[in-house]
Amino acid sequence: MIVSQTIKVKKIENFDNLYVEQELQKLGLNFVRWAIIAVDDAFLTVSVSYINTSSHII
Repeated sequence: MIVSQTIKVKKIENFDNLYVEQELQKLGLNFVRWAIIAVDDAFLTVSVSYINTSSHII
């Protein structure tokens, strides 16, 4: 099943696509797509759709 969710990722000074994807992978997400939808001083808010292979939703 594909699940869509909004999560927060710690912001670093010079973030890029690779950084965001690595952070999503650290959370164990097999993502289909993602987009940064907000940025504040400490976090990137990311909308992510991923394949949920269990009943676990973060």
